Amino acid sequence: MNFRHLLFIPLFALHLQAVEPTNAKEAAEKKAAANKVTAEKFAAWKATLPQEQQAWETVLEQNLGGFYLPLYQADKVKGQVTAWDYVKDDPKLPRVLLIGDSISRGYTLATQKALAGVANVHRAPENCGPTANGLKKLAIWLSEGRWDIIHFNFGIHDRKTPLADYEQRLEEITTRLKATGARVIWASTTPVAEGGMKDAKEADLVARNAAAAKVMAKHGVRINDLHAAMLPHLTEYQNPKDVHFGEPGYRFLGDKVADAIRKAVPHVTSVNTAVIPMAKLERDSYGWEDRHEAVMKMKSEINPEIVLIGDSITHFWGGQPDGGKLGNRGTETWEQLFGKRPVLNLGFGWDRTQNVLKRIELGELDGLNPKAIVIHIGTNNLAQTENCRANTPAEIAQGIEAIIDQALAKCPGAKIILMGIFPRGQKPEDPKRAVLNEINSLLAPLARKPGVTFLDITQNWLAADGTISKENMPDFLHPNQKGYAVWAEALKTVLPE
Repeated sequence: MNFRHLLFIPLFALHLQAVEPTNAKEAAEKKAAANKVTAEKFAAWKATLPQEQQAWETVLEQNLGGFYLPLYQADKVKGQVTAWDYVKDDPKLPRVLLIGDSISRGYTLATQKALAGVANVHRAPENCGPTANGLKKLAIWLSEGRWDIIHFNFGIHDRKTPLADYEQRLEEITTRLKATGARVIWASTTPVAEGGMKDAKEADLVARNAAAAKVMAKHGVRINDLHAAMLPHLTEYQNPKDVHFGEPGYRFLGDKVADAIRKAVPHVTSVNTAVIPMAKLERDSYGWEDRHEAVMKMKSEINPEIVLIGDSITHFWGGQPDGGKLGNRGTETWEQLFGKRPVLNLGFGWDRTQNVLKRIELGELDGLNPKAIVIHIGTNNLAQTENCRANTPAEIAQGIEAIIDQALAKCPGAKIILMGIFPRGQKPEDPKRAVLNEINSLLAPLARKPGVTFLDITQNWLAADGTISKENMPDFLHPNQKGYAVWAEALKTVLPE
C-alpha cells in the first residue's frame, strides 16, 4: 500500500478548506481583499501618469461606483484597453462625447476604432443609468471641455420610469445638451427579446423610444435608430436571456454609431473639416464608390505616367476610368495633350478636399510611380449643403496642402503641378470670384515645397471685361471641348517629358 497517496487526500482537502470561502461573508471579505490589492497597484500605476491623465483617473474613481471601478482597475493593472481609457485629443479633430449605459460602453471601443483619424471619441465616466442619474451627473460628464458632437441614450434603466417622468427628464437633458453648442444625436434604445432581462420588456422600450422621438422632433435632434438597426439581428448578436450583446454585436452597433457621428463631422466649425478624410458626402446619383472601385482595379494596369486629381472638372475631361455619359467632354484636347501616354484620371464629381484625402487613404495612389500629378480641387469646398458646411479660404488652402503632402509621400518621384482653382460665375462681380482669388493667393506659396509647381491660369479663362464665355464654360463652371483646350495649352508647358 502506498501511504503517500493516503496522506495526499486529507492534505488536499485541508488545502481546499483553507482557500475556498465557506460562506457569503468570507467570500465578500476575500473579494474586498483582492480589490484592495488591485487598488494599490492601480494607485502606483496612476502616479506614473501625466497630470491631465491622473485627473481623468480621479474622475473615474469618483464616478464608476463599487461594481465598475474594481473591474476597470483590474483591467488597467493588466494593461488592457477599456472603454473608459483616457483620450488624448488630436487638436485637428472634433471632440465627441458618448453618453449611455452598459450597451453604450459595449460599443465605445468599436466606435473609437471606426472613427480613428476622424474624431476624438470620449465617453462619460460611468454607466450613465437612468435619466434621473443624468440630471444629477450631466455637469460632471460634460466637464468644462468643448464638445462638437454628443451622442446619447437613456432607456433600459428607465424601463419602469413613468412615461411622463421619462419624457420630462429627457426634455431637460436634451435642452442642456443643446445648450453646449454641440451637434446632438439621440440613439434609440436597442431591443430585447421577451424574457431577456428580469422585467425588461420590449413593449416598454418601444414606448420609451416613441416618447424620446417626440422630444427629439421638438428639439430638431437627429435620431440614430439603433433599435431598428438591431431588431433583425437579435438572434445573431444578442446574448441569450439578456439585453446585452457579444463582441460582434457591439462592433455592429459601433459601426452604426460611427456612421451617425461621421455625418455630423462635416458640419463642425471648431476644426478644419477640409483636412478630415471623408468618403462621399453628397447624396446624389453620382457613383463615388463605383468610380473608386474602378480606379483600384485599373491603376496598376495603366501604370500611369501622369495622374490627375480633382473633382468633376477633372473627371469630365476624359481618360480612364471612363467618365461615361458624364465625362469625355474634352477627348480631342485630351488626346492632343497626352497622346498615348498612360494617364489616370482621379477626378470625382462633387469631391471636396476631404474626399480626395479619403481616396488617397483608401489607396488610390499606392504603388504608383508617375512622373507628374496634376491637382485641381477646392471649388466644391465653397458649397454649403445639408451634408457639409462651406469651408473658409484658409481651410481650403490647408486641405489642398494636405493633399500635396500625401501625394508627395505616396509618390516621392512625382512632379506636383498644383492648379490655381479656375474662376466660376459669368461676371466678375460673382461673389465666388473674390473668394477663389483669395484661395489662389494662399496656394501660391506652396510652390516653395520641393517638387511643387503652381500654375494659375485664371486670366486664361476671362475676356477683357472679366466675364467667362459660354463658348469655354457653358455653365460658367465646367469647361467644354474648347475650354479644356485652354487647360491643355497651359499644362503643355509644365508637364515632364
